[in-house]
Parts: sequence; structure tokens; C-alpha cells
Amino acid sequence: MSEDVVVADKRGPSAWAQAATALLMVGGTAAALLGLGEIGEQAADADTPATCQAATDTDTPEYPALCAALNRPDFPALAGMPTEHVSHAQSGGGTITFVDGTKKRNATAEVQIGTLQVRISDLHDLPVQDYLVLGGGPTTRTTFLGHPAMTYSDHTAAIYLNLGGGKATTGTGGIARHLVVGKDATADGGSYELTIWHQDSAIPDDAALFRIAEKVLPTLQGWTAGR
Repeated sequence: MSEDVVVADKRGPSAWAQAATALLMVGGTAAALLGLGEIGEQAADADTPATCQAATDTDTPEYPALCAALNRPDFPALAGMPTEHVSHAQSGGGTITFVDGTKKRNATAEVQIGTLQVRISDLHDLPVQDYLVLGGGPTTRTTFLGHPAMTYSDHTAAIYLNLGGGKATTGTGGIARHLVVGKDATADGGSYELTIWHQDSAIPDDAALFRIAEKVLPTLQGWTAGR
């Protein structure tokens, strides 16, 4: 599940508000698929939106390119927050080895705007139907831009850290909404997953999820226009 880090402080409730900026970049089935071998992160100052970090000698250009595709100039409007700007942008990826020894690559990018977190994952050669098996839980099969797709929801997991000392505890956080879309009109190729959730446990907006997906997915490498 998506994980929000929330900090509790015995000294007073103000720490709860300050904790909303903490984030672990994992979520849903993608948590099992997310091999963050290399991570590039760029934070914004008070007035300037965050940008995606350029590829380095030890990085792969795929990761920041995916981040840039998500962190587009009109992203605040697509997210339904036109007066806000992106405060964090990060990317990463790696190779995931399954129990049977099968290895699959993935790349992920994530941006934060206000309390909203948006993550996109390129699942490469993982088909939508295989993702249905991995995902578990209630799913809705659909099509999106002429491609096979599915939607599902899960709860974020909150980690509570006591700033006054003591053991960290975990609990159930808010809702994360996921859209998984095949890269082409078949169900056999790779897929992308787009996930949105709020750090303050507000209910994510499905309209924003689909607006972002409609603009971002067709710009990604490997996307084939549907019929």
C-alpha cells in the first residue's frame, strides 16, 4: 500500500500538521514491483516549482524522462489545483526478481502538489491481466483511450513516529486510487500504473486521475495509440 509518514509529538498537536510533507515512495501492488535502484529528487522553494533531476552517469535517462512527462507545465490544472505548484519531484527504478526467478524492470516517477501525491510507474513487460492476478482485491475492468485497463483502490499505511522517543507504530491511512492501463490495444504488452492519494487522508479525485492519465500516458515511450 501507499505509505504516508506521519510524525506524532508529545509536545503538542502542531507536529501533526508539519508531518504531512513526509513520504515513502511505495504503494499498492507497485510496492512489490518498485525497485528503486537509483532515485533522483528535486524539491522546490517557496516560489519555484520543483523540477525533475537530470540523468547522471549512474542513472538511466528513462527515470527522469518519466518524471518530466508527469511533471508537465499544466500539471497543477490537471490535478485540479491550478494555483498550487509542484513541491517535490522524484524518480527511480530497477529490476525486480520474482519468486520463480523471473526478472522484470520498472521505472517510477512521483510528484507532490499540496497534499496530493501522484505517481506513475512504467511496468514494462507486465501485462494488465498479470497485474490483475498480482493486485488482489476488488478491481474494475475497463478500457481507457482504447487500451485494456483496470481501476482499484487501497488504503495507505501510516507510520507514526514519536518525536519524544518510543517505538514507531503503524496504522491505516487514507485511500489511494489506481489506474492500470495497457501500453497498446492488446492485453499482452506492458502497462502503466497511475496512482493518486492525499497525505492528509482526503479522498482522491477520480476526475483528476483520469485527466492526468489522458494527457500523460500518450506522451510516454512505448505507448501505442488505441483504435
